[in-house]
Amino acid sequence: MRASALLAGFLASAALSACNKKASEEATKAPPPPPVKVQLEKVTEAEAPELLTLTGLLTADQRSEVTADTQGKVIAVMIERGQEVKMGDPVVRLDVRSASLSAREAQANLAAARAQKNLAEEECKRAQSLLDKGAITRSEYDRQSTQCTSALQQVSAAQARTEMISKSVADGLVRAPFDGIIADKNVTAGEWVAPGRPLFTLVDSDPLKIELSVPEKAIRAIALKQPVIVTAVANPCYRYNAIVTRVGAEIGRTRSMIVEATVDATKPELIDAPECKETAQQIKTKLVPGMFAEAQVTIDRVKRPIVPIDAVDKRGKQMHVFVAVNGEVEDRIVQVGSSPSPGKVAIVRGLKVNDMVVRNARGNPAIVDGLRIEGGK
Repeated sequence: MRASALLAGFLASAALSACNKKASEEATKAPPPPPVKVQLEKVTEAEAPELLTLTGLLTADQRSEVTADTQGKVIAVMIERGQEVKMGDPVVRLDVRSASLSAREAQANLAAARAQKNLAEEECKRAQSLLDKGAITRSEYDRQSTQCTSALQQVSAAQARTEMISKSVADGLVRAPFDGIIADKNVTAGEWVAPGRPLFTLVDSDPLKIELSVPEKAIRAIALKQPVIVTAVANPCYRYNAIVTRVGAEIGRTRSMIVEATVDATKPELIDAPECKETAQQIKTKLVPGMFAEAQVTIDRVKRPIVPIDAVDKRGKQMHVFVAVNGEVEDRIVQVGSSPSPGKVAIVRGLKVNDMVVRNARGNPAIVDGLRIEGGK
């Protein structure tokens, strides 16, 4: 009996101790943090451009592998890679001294041929006069006339040879055929070159062009002078305006048509994104031929959910929008579309009209999934 009483007392004491401990823990537990005040905005709906994104290669307006038109040893190269030149600028000089000597000889032969022609013409005039007077026969006149014709032909041959050799001398100084930039140099002083040997590559990159392969289903939406937005794959922080300048005449085996657009590379526009603003000062953007680029063409207008651009945050490679649901933030991965107006962006997937989104979430790491919020406009 006494043992039972002791056991009951022990159990009661243990229960009381546990209750006191629980009460003490509840008393010391920190209260939940208050809701964070955020600015909310309702998702609206508006028409936005439906964009077709294509990849193409930037090409120069003109590109030429300039070759030698005569043979000779290179005695001077007046260009380097990357150098800008104007049409007519001398770029390579060949040793054409032997051609110069031949040109002098040809000019002397031409002068002699002209003298012979003049003498023959005088003889022909005299023969014509004698024939009219009956002093010579027709056969004698014909023989003299043949000599006149031969002298004239000799002058023509000497003239052609002189011009040919003179051209060889002139070709010894190679000039730039158009304004551009030296893309490659294939010759150095001391080399022997023959006609047809490439000396350098010249490109004119103003304006640049981009060739695009447009799928058959989108061809109906492509027209001349249609605006195109171009972004270099190597530097997506800048975009450039372009217009369609050529549309192919047929659909190829790949069920697509080649479309060419001319790019204005002189006026880059910085894309409104935090990662671009941070690096804008370090990036020296310049489009050059050979770059891969993305081109966006508007093919239709469709109604999409619209949100402020500052409500979209890029985290990693995905775009996020934070939606207010029952007093908490819900992180949603979205697919972003085009911009229907300044400061706004269309959402292709991930939101619906009348959702309440958190503004100023872009670049704000404090906005996370599950955060308790108190929102207002």
